[in-house]
Amino acid sequence: MGFRGLAKQAATFALFASVSASQLWHDVNRYDAHGNECLYREKSDVVCSRLCVTDLSSCPTSLQPSCPDNQSFCADGECHDECTDDIQAQNPCHCSRSGNKLPSEAQNLVPCLTIPNVTIQQFHAWNSEEDIRIACGAEANITDQSKTVGVWDKNWIGGDIEAVWAECPAAPTPNYKYNESYWIATYAVNGALALLILVWSVYKGFAEQSVRAATLNKTSGAENHRPGSQESIVADSDSNIKGTNEKSTVEKAMLNLPSDSPAGSMNTDSNFAGVLAEGTNLSGYRNHILGTVSVWSIGVCTLLWICLLGVLTADYYGKLPGWRYGKDFSLAFESDYLLLATFLILWGISFIICVSLFILKPYLRNYFRLLTLPADGQYVCAVRPLNEIKVMEDNANKLQRSINTFSERLRTRLGRDKEYTTCPIEKTSEGRIYFTYQCTRYVLDEQTQQYAPYEFDIGTSHRRLIQQADGLSGAEVAYR
Repeated sequence: MGFRGLAKQAATFALFASVSASQLWHDVNRYDAHGNECLYREKSDVVCSRLCVTDLSSCPTSLQPSCPDNQSFCADGECHDECTDDIQAQNPCHCSRSGNKLPSEAQNLVPCLTIPNVTIQQFHAWNSEEDIRIACGAEANITDQSKTVGVWDKNWIGGDIEAVWAECPAAPTPNYKYNESYWIATYAVNGALALLILVWSVYKGFAEQSVRAATLNKTSGAENHRPGSQESIVADSDSNIKGTNEKSTVEKAMLNLPSDSPAGSMNTDSNFAGVLAEGTNLSGYRNHILGTVSVWSIGVCTLLWICLLGVLTADYYGKLPGWRYGKDFSLAFESDYLLLATFLILWGISFIICVSLFILKPYLRNYFRLLTLPADGQYVCAVRPLNEIKVMEDNANKLQRSINTFSERLRTRLGRDKEYTTCPIEKTSEGRIYFTYQCTRYVLDEQTQQYAPYEFDIGTSHRRLIQQADGLSGAEVAYR
């Protein structure tokens, strides 16, 4: 060990050796920075607590009340023409408590006259309460007060104790009992919504069992008869029926075709017919009254949460109508802290609800519909994967790759790696069932119960296009 090491050890030892063991912080302002006890100091104009008794005759002579004619000494410690209920409720010996919060020993206490402010010659900041009691007792000519005078909530009147100092402890923090009317209403509304969603989920699970089984069987059969087919079942067991380009459907789709109309057929072009073959899955859905009520209830409940925040805001400024008008924080027992805490908690819950609805938005509505085969539904949901193109992926460093991996997993977990498009099922005047997806009409083949693009031959030359300048015939319009 060199000289520098020894010097560091010596400095460390000297630092710890110079630390004092004086208790500087156990008694506030009792010792100075050097550990010496502070000198006593004088404190003037000290306010005395009220002296409380059960009978005004027990008050010291100097504190016994004496009111002018036609006035009475009331529980607030002052003389009034009439002791009203509001005045009686201001009894300083009750320490701002009432009802069950007021100790039974304090219910019959009444105050004596106010003791004038006193000056304490030797005031100990670390023992201020005792100094104030002694000075105030001397001002009121109370002898041997250590035996005859107690302290509120510590020593009650009885035995040798004839009075108590109204040194009120800190008032209990206001809080809800959670049986208030507005809380009961909150429980009822949200509980009813939760029950409704639970009932719908159970019903939906049972009602869709046969559809899911049929979808599995049909998909398995299609794969067995058509090797290489890309049909699969959607992520949450939704049915998946993709477009087909079988040639046999061309003739079936042209039934009832007017003789003077241009030919129409299922499209057989590989690029065009493959629109639904690149991982796009179809699921059928139909409305149900219970599901519709559930989804509307979610919207109404969300609005009620926002309205509740508005009510709390109005209460903060004392703007609630009725008897609460002009009373700040009336819903929180006039406690601004309790009201603000309530607002923050409810705001957080409302924020979580809104974020959840935003995340679930692509497939929330269809959850409250019943799953069917696409050919039997009122709606068709097309689920298409979204593929991101990352520039300079090969040149990314470790941090960039980690961020890309995390973002990709987050997108997948939140369902943002797919595009959900719900299309209503429509019918032509000829009764053909179809839906429109990405500017393409997909027509239901009654024979195969599958949707496929349908095209009409409008010509391959300008001359044929010019021949149709006058528009389509009525029969063709009805057919299309």
